[in-house]
Amino acid sequence: MTRKLLCLLLAFAMLVLPACSRNTASDPDSLIPKSTQGKDVTRAAQADKLFSLNWNENYSLNPILATNHSNQLVCDLVFENMLELGDDFTVIPNILDEGLPNADATYWTFNIEPGHVFHDGTPVTGQDIRYSLERAVATQDRFRGRFASYQGSGYDEAHFYVTLGIGDTQFAKLLNIPIIKSGTMDEKPPIGSGPYTFDEEMTKLVAYEGYPGYNDLPIKEVHLVSYSTADEILSNFEDGVIDAVTNDPSSYTNLGYSSSNEIRNFNTTNLHYIMFNEEGLIGRYSGFRQAMIYAFDRANWANNLMHGNAVASSVPMHPACPDYPADYANALNYNLDICRVVLENAGIRDYDEDGMLEYMSGSAQDIDVNFIVCSDSSAKTGVARRFAQDMETLGLKVTVRELTWEDYLKALEEGDFDMYYGEVKLRNNFDLTELLDPDSDLNYSRSIDTGYVVMINNYLSCADAQRPIIYQQLCDYINANGALISIGFEDQQLIVHRGVIRGLEPNIGNPLYNFQNWEIMLD
Repeated sequence: MTRKLLCLLLAFAMLVLPACSRNTASDPDSLIPKSTQGKDVTRAAQADKLFSLNWNENYSLNPILATNHSNQLVCDLVFENMLELGDDFTVIPNILDEGLPNADATYWTFNIEPGHVFHDGTPVTGQDIRYSLERAVATQDRFRGRFASYQGSGYDEAHFYVTLGIGDTQFAKLLNIPIIKSGTMDEKPPIGSGPYTFDEEMTKLVAYEGYPGYNDLPIKEVHLVSYSTADEILSNFEDGVIDAVTNDPSSYTNLGYSSSNEIRNFNTTNLHYIMFNEEGLIGRYSGFRQAMIYAFDRANWANNLMHGNAVASSVPMHPACPDYPADYANALNYNLDICRVVLENAGIRDYDEDGMLEYMSGSAQDIDVNFIVCSDSSAKTGVARRFAQDMETLGLKVTVRELTWEDYLKALEEGDFDMYYGEVKLRNNFDLTELLDPDSDLNYSRSIDTGYVVMINNYLSCADAQRPIIYQQLCDYINANGALISIGFEDQQLIVHRGVIRGLEPNIGNPLYNFQNWEIMLD
């Protein structure tokens, strides 16, 4: 097995969100089906007069390692994040403020908010923040790749300092990560400073009196139940035994919760995109790649194929971001007339008048675009099939290959494709390095253009006021080469029983954000 394929298998398991099923024998959560019809419920589902969360005994309750969605939700109440990220991807201060970078954004200074106390009574200090950050940097699971530019950190009584190898004026957005007490990484679970702490029997969470917002907490106890199979989780949620869950509606882990529940979508950085084999027979032509920018009906993907659980975006930045270039992005929307013109201008035409397009390479060459997509997502295969149909109306032949996860990875590694449909969890600053850096293990375009790295670094290091302009320049460079086609970003969901909870404010790093301001009606 090549090193690149080994890296891919690890990276796709964590960085790229699963597009296909995996080994279910060792992963209880992978038993969850794509869709299960939920039972209709009413507020009466809150029959036990308790607020309960599920956790999975087979997975870690260490918030830095936790990859199980149920356990992450429990951890949100036990551990505090360094800072929070709003649904518009802007920083919300918590234990750290929004920070202040130096002139080239390679050195950051954060103020530490006093008054935060671990569950053993000791204060949260810069040492604990540094310990937690360095454990997150080292993990190969939840935070893999997020801190590639991190070089080191320091602290004093009131401040936390971070040094970066590459300037990043949005670095603070990466710090919505949990804090554990220094030296407790190997404890099960580590010591946290959140609003609740585990009881000795691990059967409930108890409100912690040392928490700054203790008096505002809606309940003093959160009961814990433990279910691991799909049927158990779904049934016990719909019966009111479990009172809050998160869900990825586009994933194989989607349980298909009943629409009679209260479902609150929140934004993510999970990008769906198209890239090309730039060493392929047709993928090598930048004009062909540029034409494909206009060939995908993103609105149909978001509204129909994703059932409204996504937002279309023709640039690789979420439209909720303040820096999102709306007018620029709209000009790149689905338009087969523009697609046809760009193809013609690139010399891709019907030279032999057989109704099909050819390209010139000494003589007219037939085109059959080899488009690979993982077969375990109906939304992704739906995009690919619609694309092939649209291209047929232009005279461009597209063969869609719907592959298993393993065969999809193999085709990427071997370059057996002209185009591929991908999904990746970008960093919170929408850094595209993993996709466009020629040296990245996730760049399967075979491009050797190092200009992308220069443009990305310019975007990361620019001042806030310049960011919209610099980002548009990055997009210009990408689109001029036709390197990356953004489809859009998927949503995830926090689901509770209708009429039971008020005040939900889920966000990308904390679905239970602002829990102390929830109103929970148990009667």
